[in-house]
Amino acid sequence: MKTNCLIIDDEPLSIKLIKGYLEELDDFVVIGEAKNAIEALKIIENNSIDLMFLDINMPRISGLDLLKSIQNPPGVIIISAHKEYAIDGFELNVIDFLLKPVPFDRFLKAVNKYKSQVLKEIKKPQDYNTPNKIICIKDNKKVYNINLDDILYIESMREYVKFYFKTGHLLVKYALSRLDEGLPSDLFIRIHKSFIVSIKNIKMFSATHVEVADKRIPIGRNFKSIVHKKLYAGGITFE
Repeated sequence: MKTNCLIIDDEPLSIKLIKGYLEELDDFVVIGEAKNAIEALKIIENNSIDLMFLDINMPRISGLDLLKSIQNPPGVIIISAHKEYAIDGFELNVIDFLLKPVPFDRFLKAVNKYKSQVLKEIKKPQDYNTPNKIICIKDNKKVYNINLDDILYIESMREYVKFYFKTGHLLVKYALSRLDEGLPSDLFIRIHKSFIVSIKNIKMFSATHVEVADKRIPIGRNFKSIVHKKLYAGGITFE
């Protein structure tokens, strides 16, 4: 399972260091690099980001202000030369706070903390061909057992996701990107930065949208090619 990473730092040497560290790890891919918050927001808008390495002191908009502005932030590891920001970072639920210059062993510890957190928050069924296809979603102190067969589609709503079923819906505090990592790709497909849909419940699709349970859901520009390819392979045809 690949983790898509974004490095945000106004220091080129810091970006180079973190990128080099990530290149030594098989499961992590650098999707983009940004020197400021404006560049970062463009990358986040057009890509599926799982983990951000975020500096604090940057021109115009600080890393903390950037994090506050993102509706449904991915996992975040702060990398800063200023330890006084650590408390502010953890209040925003960041995974870890690393002090520059970052040694590789400390970096690896933070990355492993991210991986452990992902595994705890979403559990993949061992065998998706069995009748008991369940995912466990932890929201604060509650754990929801959700049957995959009951899901029609999932929508991102700021820091929450909303599961839609034939009989109702469920709103939990969770990241859509983490669901995208954990759900089986033969049963679900992400068609937009805000939507994941159940493939078996797609009635039809066009160049711009799919239809699930009489709901027209848009296909995102950056998802269009892979969505059409996968749905054609599954036997679903154009309207």
